[in-house]
Amino acid sequence: MTRTTGSSIRRAALWVVPVVVLAVLLTVWVTMEDTGPGSGKASMSRQQDRAKDILGYEPEVRAVPKAEGEVNKISSRVLDWMGVRGKVTEPSAAAHVCQKVDPDFETYYVVNHPWSVYELKKGSFDEAMDNLRKTLPEKGWKITKDGPMDTEAASPEIVAVQPDSHHTLTVQWLNSGKPGRTELISVDVDSRCFRAPEGTDLNRA
Repeated sequence: MTRTTGSSIRRAALWVVPVVVLAVLLTVWVTMEDTGPGSGKASMSRQQDRAKDILGYEPEVRAVPKAEGEVNKISSRVLDWMGVRGKVTEPSAAAHVCQKVDPDFETYYVVNHPWSVYELKKGSFDEAMDNLRKTLPEKGWKITKDGPMDTEAASPEIVAVQPDSHHTLTVQWLNSGKPGRTELISVDVDSRCFRAPEGTDLNRA
């Protein structure tokens, strides 16, 4: 009786070992499937689909320096189109958080360039605004607003969009006609949301 029982246990053990090994192999295989090269592409696709649903467009994959360079060029053109000469604030365009889809600033970003021109040595602020009203449409920009800001000062404001690149431009003539205060034109150029190439550290880009 004891011998039979011992043999049965030994036979059962022989079956248990391969079953356990098979279970381990299956677990490893499933894990490799979930973390393999294809899984990263699937995750990226899901992220893109989510971003598209939220933003209403699919963010283009674009390197940060290229996107920043495009915005800097637009700012330079806008200054030329104003046709005035004065002091211009220094900071260049930079990548910032695409708040709607990536508040942690890990994958998606926008490029923003706020700057101002002041202490004019040539031309006038009124002339600069008039030049933009004329030149922006000629250069393919669509003016979506041209009127007073919704503030107590009701300063003049021009808002425009570039239909092809989807960059937006906001130009405000601030403190016009107020003695003792620095009169300036404030400009803000913004891109739409982009997706950084894989491996980009947006905090160091």
